[in-house]
Amino acid sequence: MNTHELIEYTMLHALGLLEDDERSAYEAAFDAAPVSVQKRVRDEARRMADLGDLVPEVEPSVELRDVVVAAVRAAMREEENESRIASQEATPAPVIGRIDASTPAPARVTSQPKLSTSPRVHRVWRVAAVGFAAASIAMGVVMVNINQTMQQAQSRALVDSLYDQIGAQYLESTIFDANTRRVALTSTNTSNKAVAAVWYNPDWDSARLFVKNLASQQNKPLRLVVLDENDNIVQTIKTFTPTGELEDFNVNVNLSTQRKLAIYPGAADEISEALEPVLVSTDGTL
Repeated sequence: MNTHELIEYTMLHALGLLEDDERSAYEAAFDAAPVSVQKRVRDEARRMADLGDLVPEVEPSVELRDVVVAAVRAAMREEENESRIASQEATPAPVIGRIDASTPAPARVTSQPKLSTSPRVHRVWRVAAVGFAAASIAMGVVMVNINQTMQQAQSRALVDSLYDQIGAQYLESTIFDANTRRVALTSTNTSNKAVAAVWYNPDWDSARLFVKNLASQQNKPLRLVVLDENDNIVQTIKTFTPTGELEDFNVNVNLSTQRKLAIYPGAADEISEALEPVLVSTDGTL
């Protein structure tokens, strides 16, 4: 083996891509090479294989290894075919027979057309390109795994946060208990991102009012009220001052009978027909 072949086989040997006979031939050739050549081979192979932080420190899958091995061996077979075709072209084709002396010999047809490889690329760089491609595939797999792990972590963090803020009893009843009722409150203004919901379960000490993106102007309180069929306020259930974050409040309401709700600005003594609701209840199935 020459120096270039030693460099190539050193990289393949480091990746564990050599067969037993190839590995034995490489090791024998490397041991027989001068010390200076061995040093150059090591330095060059280390320089070409040093991808730094681009290569993730993960064990490649069996499928990925098969793809890399197949690509490397296809490149080697192409190089062998090119060498064989080139040697055949250098050898004159034998003449089987001629009709007369003036009949030219037929053109020789090779068993495989020669593929144009201009400008020619040495096998070392082909192997390096395959290595970079394998690294890119591995990085893509790792990024997908990281993305899935982050999504799972975010979901777990959200559930843990709800457990901490709402409480395990309320959260499990909200999700699984068929007796749980809900009334959602939204704004008729599409630009208003505030939302609210009242959850009720007969086993709870009180119903729960959840609000998000709801902030009162000038830190003034808001009111959760019950409406009649004509949208008139008949009862103030809760006066509260939200901050705009996800918050919850205990409220005394029975959603089995009181399902038409709204959130109005102002205190209870400021009830006026001119006031517009901030949020109003919508029909729901719970």
